[in-house]
Amino acid sequence: VDFLPDVIFHQDEPIADPVCVPLYYVSKLARDSGTTVVQVGEGSDEIFSGYSTYIDYLNIYEMGWRRLEQLPKLLRRGMGLMLSPFASTIASYLPRGQKLFPELVRRLGAGEDLFWGSVIIHDEVTKNSLLSKSFRSRTRELSSYTMAKSYLDTIAKEKPSSDFLERMIYLELKMRLSELLLMRVDKITMATSVEARVPFLDHKLVEFAMNIPRSLKYKNGQSKYILKKALENLIPNNIIYRKKQGFGLPIKQWFIDRMSNFVEDSLFRSPLRKRNFFNYDHIRTMIGAHSTGRVDYSFNLWCLLNLSLWYEHWIEGRLAGLETTTPHIKTEG
Repeated sequence: VDFLPDVIFHQDEPIADPVCVPLYYVSKLARDSGTTVVQVGEGSDEIFSGYSTYIDYLNIYEMGWRRLEQLPKLLRRGMGLMLSPFASTIASYLPRGQKLFPELVRRLGAGEDLFWGSVIIHDEVTKNSLLSKSFRSRTRELSSYTMAKSYLDTIAKEKPSSDFLERMIYLELKMRLSELLLMRVDKITMATSVEARVPFLDHKLVEFAMNIPRSLKYKNGQSKYILKKALENLIPNNIIYRKKQGFGLPIKQWFIDRMSNFVEDSLFRSPLRKRNFFNYDHIRTMIGAHSTGRVDYSFNLWCLLNLSLWYEHWIEGRLAGLETTTPHIKTEG
């Protein structure tokens, strides 16, 4: 809680990625030890297919979506409308697709592509409840799919033979990697005067990886297959083949206990509320559902919290004529 103003300041934009917090402290530890340049792994999961989300979407595509998208649009729309009233009920029986299934039903009915990105916090179904009626009426023609579709159309035109995984990777390189991951690591490491370099994004390596067949990226249930095989004589197998470990914060649990009151107070007292962008009754419902453990809304709430604090610091502070100063950066451990 004490560090959040610093995170908001250094992010500069409402990036809303919990990784920024541990990334700052790791960068500061490196700087305090005399290290000014570090190597980071951004890009490896994208070009070598390392995310489990890719595999989930790939399985959905292969198990039926690729056949569904070949159906006439009118038939797809009818199937979507027929399934829509039951989507949430069906989703409650799906261990991993609880939040995704209603959105997939909507995409099916709308004739939209399956994959928009590996990390979508607020999908279109969620937005319909989260955004206020007045804001939805002003942004009726806008959708996250509009931007994703422009890139999907590009790769379909430039490389008609591209398979589903190639299209996913291309979209990630053009959107999430460039607009979130690289910006995130650059801003947060530089906040501690550390330069982060990205060896996996050397253009020759990217060009090579983009021409590697899918069978060498994902094989026998193993992601990053060719990269791991290439490093077997350099890194112990128990490290190479251990379960993928994320680098983040336990915000799910924090938002249930130690930060629950702070989150609610920050959202409902934020000057952003006066702009009438969001349906705060629905936000209260999300907080309640998360606090009981029924639904994991941790990332949704983290995004809203970041946006509210960002607005309060960078927008409302300036509009109110308040002095904007660099927050105090704590140096103790």
